[in-house]
Amino acid sequence: MTIKSVSEINEYVRTSVNPLATPDQLFELYSVPSFDSDYPEIVSGAEIGSAKVTVEEGDVLICKINPRINRVWVVRHNTDYPLLASSEWIVVRSKNMNPHYLKWYFSSSSFRTLLTSQVTGIGGSLTRAQPKQVAKYPVPVPSRAEQDYIAGVLERIDELLLKQHQQTEKLDELVKSRFIELFGAITETVPLSYYIEALNAGKSLAGEEECPNKVLKTGATTYDYFDATQVKNLPDDYEPLEDHRIKTGDVIISRMNTAELVGAAAYVWEAPERTYLPDRLWKAEIKETACPIFIWQVLIQSSTKERIRQIASGTSGSMKNISKPGLLGIRVKKVDLAAQEQFAAFVAQTDKSKLAVQQGLKELEILKKSLMQQYFG
Repeated sequence: MTIKSVSEINEYVRTSVNPLATPDQLFELYSVPSFDSDYPEIVSGAEIGSAKVTVEEGDVLICKINPRINRVWVVRHNTDYPLLASSEWIVVRSKNMNPHYLKWYFSSSSFRTLLTSQVTGIGGSLTRAQPKQVAKYPVPVPSRAEQDYIAGVLERIDELLLKQHQQTEKLDELVKSRFIELFGAITETVPLSYYIEALNAGKSLAGEEECPNKVLKTGATTYDYFDATQVKNLPDDYEPLEDHRIKTGDVIISRMNTAELVGAAAYVWEAPERTYLPDRLWKAEIKETACPIFIWQVLIQSSTKERIRQIASGTSGSMKNISKPGLLGIRVKKVDLAAQEQFAAFVAQTDKSKLAVQQGLKELEILKKSLMQQYFG
């Protein structure tokens, strides 16, 4: 296999355009913010405030700003409007190479290590990769047939990953729809204290050394689903309280987080061993007349979340708190225990399906990482 530099394969000649010169013209603009949506902005020349560069379908864009974030994009022509790109992209054009193969190589850990090794700027979002240095970086150039094969395999895995992610989202939506179907017509409300006896916090201590006793991080509930990997070591000489131990069936609630994430809640389907509660998370003490899975689902309803955001306080722009009386005072639907348990059984069955999908996702991610290493390592 031949090894060439980026400059040796790159046929792109930079051409700048001032969109303000044609204020009524619409453009397909490949901006950095639009990367996450995987679709360029459709904007008029009047809306674009600075000069941009021309690109064409098949060009490969490597983001130079904050190169620690892996952003590589293949240009598609989605409309009849002229194509433009932000100057924050390094554009690579090679008519003899598969652009998707280049995308995968430029996304590989070996290339990213190079890209982040020579940057300018202070740090974080202010760093930039240096185009003159990037031009010197090596690119493995196998035969076109091999490029097509590699790109095809990796694109197929990405398609499967997307479908699996979509399937988990559909399962989540199914649970939400079932909640509304069963309880949407109920008008009688009660405070959360009707279901929850108390909210108990743990203790946050961090140990430097590896320890069998762990304490949860706040991120354990971030996505309203329990993440047992979000832990840190407790000090080896600290004896945690049994009441602080995480148990199967617990409902965990974030009492302090960003405005968007404060009040995030999770149900512990399977408790990790010797893992304990921190001070920023509460364990809900559920009354005997309530079902924990139902309470978890009540807490993550959009209406409950909105009320939590309204009562959250804090002088910090980034971190908000909720008080125990504030949370327990939020009014929610009054549902009898039998109906709660019926719904909980449905949630449990749906979660089994979700776990199977997530296991498939994990296996695909491992396969993708292994192939990336094989092809580009």
